[in-house]
Amino acid sequence: MKNVILEKIEQGDLRHFQGADIPMDIPISQALINEQLLELRSDTLQEIGLSLHDDNILYLELAAKVPVAGTVRRRIRMKMEGGIDGSGHTQLFLHFLDGLNMLDRQLINFFQKKIAEVLPDGVQLSKDGCIVDLGLMMAAMGYGPLLPAMRLLLPTTETGKLRLRMHIRI
Repeated sequence: MKNVILEKIEQGDLRHFQGADIPMDIPISQALINEQLLELRSDTLQEIGLSLHDDNILYLELAAKVPVAGTVRRRIRMKMEGGIDGSGHTQLFLHFLDGLNMLDRQLINFFQKKIAEVLPDGVQLSKDGCIVDLGLMMAAMGYGPLLPAMRLLLPTTETGKLRLRMHIRI
């Protein structure tokens, strides 16, 4: 049996849900996020993990094979801010606070075009941090039809947990 209701949502035909007002607060454990991150491992990216802390502080731990240098390990401290706030802003910023040295930053700058080829749609990396366009990323993941109804998508962190505060209104 086909699910007509789910099909309408996936197609972006939300008129059948007019009047819906759905606030959500979804906690996601660090363990589940790291389980998902394991899917990113490759011959180049050998290890990746995220440690979540209060006040939107994140630690990204990774090990990558780099030509000439061999395996490079980093623990990068980041501050997260932004999200979808209803005013048309859809960007999430991950500012690098420490964990990268001057050479790392220069290499990121130098290889920016090459790096962009392997990043998902909506993700940009620079020497100062990472910008995620949540609207583009949602569209790429098949959730684009929900964007007009998205009033809020605000990710925040607590120790060991990512909290997604969302509000959908149709």
